[in-house]
Amino acid sequence: TCPIEAISMEDNIAGEWYISKTKYGSMVHAKLGIAEENSGKLVAKIRQEARTIAEKENRDYIIIDGPPGIGCPVIASITGVDIVLIVTEPTLSGQHDMERVIDLTRHFGVKTYVIINKYDLNIDMAEKIEEYCKKNNIHLLGKIPYDPIITESIVNRKTIIEYSDGKIAMEIRNIWEIIKNEIR
Repeated sequence: TCPIEAISMEDNIAGEWYISKTKYGSMVHAKLGIAEENSGKLVAKIRQEARTIAEKENRDYIIIDGPPGIGCPVIASITGVDIVLIVTEPTLSGQHDMERVIDLTRHFGVKTYVIINKYDLNIDMAEKIEEYCKKNNIHLLGKIPYDPIITESIVNRKTIIEYSDGKIAMEIRNIWEIIKNEIR
């Protein structure tokens, strides 16, 4: 505190966290206030609650959907996990963010995998991402093509796995099987 009380510190609530029930199990998530930024503290709190629920419900996995970039929320989402799955898109910023997250996962010694989402929107960039992964011994788990059926599934409030048996659903199923085998 300031000795002459010229400056005061006030707590700021950036968002609120919630526990929701889905047909697949519990989901711990947050809603940020208008113009508020995510924080490592919020991510840590959500992870702590998710772990408590997973233990109570005897769940094998906790899936953390981390934010893009490499700020405190990303570090908080990566710390202490078994694997990191980076979902990137074939853009310069997508590759740049992916590379920075890979640097973080190397720092923390976390096994890392990559998926290229909408890879067919920029084949050249997707190939550069593939080359980067090969050169850096990062396993590319899959490439998911762009397809408007994803939007259809969202509008119909279904996962793509529930909505379609097409190429994308098959690719996602294959990726999930690889991930399950890796963390056993």
